[in-house]
Amino acid sequence: MRDNSRGVSALDQARIVKVGSGFGKHVEVLRTTYQSQTFARHSHDTYTLGLVLGGAGTFWCRGKERFACKGDLVVIPPGEVHTGSVGLGVDSLSYLAIYLPVELATLHAEAAGARGGRPPEFASVILRDSVVRRAYQELAQAIETPADFDEAAAEEAASVAITELIRRHAQRRACSRASGSGRVVAHEPRIVSVVRDVLEDSYANARQTSLNVLAQRTGVTPFHVIRAFREATGLAPHQYLIQVRVERARQFLAEGTVPSLAAAMTGFADQSHLTYHFKKHLGITPGNYRRCVAIR
Repeated sequence: MRDNSRGVSALDQARIVKVGSGFGKHVEVLRTTYQSQTFARHSHDTYTLGLVLGGAGTFWCRGKERFACKGDLVVIPPGEVHTGSVGLGVDSLSYLAIYLPVELATLHAEAAGARGGRPPEFASVILRDSVVRRAYQELAQAIETPADFDEAAAEEAASVAITELIRRHAQRRACSRASGSGRVVAHEPRIVSVVRDVLEDSYANARQTSLNVLAQRTGVTPFHVIRAFREATGLAPHQYLIQVRVERARQFLAEGTVPSLAAAMTGFADQSHLTYHFKKHLGITPGNYRRCVAIR
């Protein structure tokens, strides 16, 4: 594995490694140190399970601003709209985050004793737990040297961190399924379903995803489209479209597609347009992400 520790800017550093989950599939682990990074409103189709390693950060989630400092565990469920930035009054924010797909979360929940094949739910988005924290610290140590990190030790630490977090803090109740773009889908209005399908299927077509066409497809006014979609998803249609484009670009980059082509394939005006939004959503540039995880 190549050394991917080069920062995304002079102030911000981020890299991603793929680590075994204990169930035969890999998860992406983000290791960052930020001084200037800010995240736009967005959500993921995975759980984001993080530990603040140093400094502090603020983020909006579930209707209010939150503050996380060194030692805090941060749990963002799939489909949960949130933001993020370095905390006011501190120099930096360092953290380790595991992006856990829903199907793997379900397997870890079953390993932790849950029944019914349901994904875990968490009542709190900020937790403190010394057992889970130690497992995260062991994972951070295992991937410290990206060129030749200890894959077995990293997989063991990641598996313990995930399973213990779920076992000790998840609630035992049903969870709605997540869509391919990160929103948890329950019983949503027809307008929202139609708009979501258009945005996810025609993300690279600016005309088909325009507000005017969305209003025509749903038979309501543009204002009604925006209001209904935002109430259901937490994002305006255009914000959701950008998120879908970023996610599709991420998939292309993971397959080895160069950023300029990924931008063209996903409806971005050019590579710089993709880079701006990619970093706002994922905290790493497209080129750096591709170097870290692309299939070779």
